[in-house]
Amino acid sequence: MLEKDSIHQRGRALEDEFFHRVDEKLRADLRAKLERDGAVERMRLATGFNDTTLIEHLVDAGFTPSSMTAVALIPLVFVAWADGEVTSAERQAILSAALHRGVKNQPTAFAMLEGWLHDRPSAELWNLWKDYASSLGESLTPTLASALQQEVLRLATAVAEASGGYFGRGKISAPEKAVLDQLAGLIST
Repeated sequence: MLEKDSIHQRGRALEDEFFHRVDEKLRADLRAKLERDGAVERMRLATGFNDTTLIEHLVDAGFTPSSMTAVALIPLVFVAWADGEVTSAERQAILSAALHRGVKNQPTAFAMLEGWLHDRPSAELWNLWKDYASSLGESLTPTLASALQQEVLRLATAVAEASGGYFGRGKISAPEKAVLDQLAGLIST
């Protein structure tokens, strides 16, 4: 009888442990959901966007309100990577643009930019930027949207020209031109 009670007690202990782990997992999942919901709401307030899907994608990609200035530099990064590597001149052109936008004063944004310059970003980042640019364009007046779009194209062209031609200036490679054409097509829509 003693052996039977011992087995029953061990079974009960294992059952209690199992349900304790299930409860802990549920609590952790709830905490994570609440944290993500909070991050989404903070991003919504910071950006002024109402597109929940876009905001969730920004949060899922690691963006916070303090790193959003890095988003504007994504097209420049993709132009720089078009040839398969980022040259020192392209890196310098991007960092110069970043400094003018205050990215150096925002450690999270600067770290993201450094990461993109070190390791080629995925196509998902490019698609995220296109969605962001579309939402931003819809929230601005046509004049402001056009001015912003032309500035992005100007900066991206400067990055493309940074490493080509004579003395590192002037020539744009075919892969860079393809990215610029794609960017111009996005701008004109």
